[in-house]
Amino acid sequence: MKFQAILVLLSLLALTACESLITDIDQSKLPQVESKLVVQCFISPQSARTNVVVTESVPLFGDPQMKNSVVRNASVKISDGGQEVTIPFDTASQLYMIDKSKFAINAGKTYFLTVTDGTRKVTSKCTVPTKAVVANSYEIDTSYNGNMAYQDTAITLKMGWNDIPTDTNYYRVRASMDLEYSIPEGTTPENFKERRVRNRYNFNWDDTIGRSDFRNDINLDGAAFTSPIGRANLPNPITYDFGNGNKFTIYPKSKIISITMEVYNTDEHYFKYHRSLETRGSSDNPFVEPSLIYTNIEGGLGCFASYNSGQLVYRPK
Repeated sequence: MKFQAILVLLSLLALTACESLITDIDQSKLPQVESKLVVQCFISPQSARTNVVVTESVPLFGDPQMKNSVVRNASVKISDGGQEVTIPFDTASQLYMIDKSKFAINAGKTYFLTVTDGTRKVTSKCTVPTKAVVANSYEIDTSYNGNMAYQDTAITLKMGWNDIPTDTNYYRVRASMDLEYSIPEGTTPENFKERRVRNRYNFNWDDTIGRSDFRNDINLDGAAFTSPIGRANLPNPITYDFGNGNKFTIYPKSKIISITMEVYNTDEHYFKYHRSLETRGSSDNPFVEPSLIYTNIEGGLGCFASYNSGQLVYRPK
């Protein structure tokens, strides 16, 4: 009994010691970090318009319920060193947007971005890569996976390109597929039918083999590059049972209209920013220090960067 009383006393002392390690710090002694403007803009000669996302960051010791909010009243200006235009805010998309007919982006030029909300001001600049790189080889295949009864299919893609020699280059691969297929229409057996539609599907890249959709030519100047395997799933058959033997199955009967393959020749800012996002998002180890997100926005956060896109379009015969 005496021994048990000693154990209880020791436990109480241990708990008291633990509680003493927790100290409430006065808010006035914490570092005062203000909210910053966050700007994201990626320009390209091939883009139909220039889009700028302007939000504000949540302070480190701010309200945990706060989220990055869109800044709608900012003055956003872009310049090529000669011409400068103000980019208007589009309420539908919540972006600052301008068509290329009003301000063109040209390869090899340096562009300057300025954003201010009246109290905060950020600036940045980037230079559009001069050359576009086009894929010079590709492999397209249909492979069966999943439930073989339905034979759901996935289109796989792999493409290759040659590095631009002598330059330091950063690349990203993208691909999309325009697909025509059938969908069900109607709510009763009498008006039930199939309708043909078209949609665009993006390819997702398989990086499990250690190859990313982001590449650079460090120690590989002038080499031949290949992408990871890209996959785009096709629609599955859909069965509707209205009862009383009224059962209908719509088979997609998918038809590839085209596959667009792109190689982005990016600037260093684009590459470092997206790689830092990728690295931070893929770290599952709780003991690894969080990595910083790359930024080239002076006075704020985010990225202003550029790329030159080379396109190859495949159309089945």
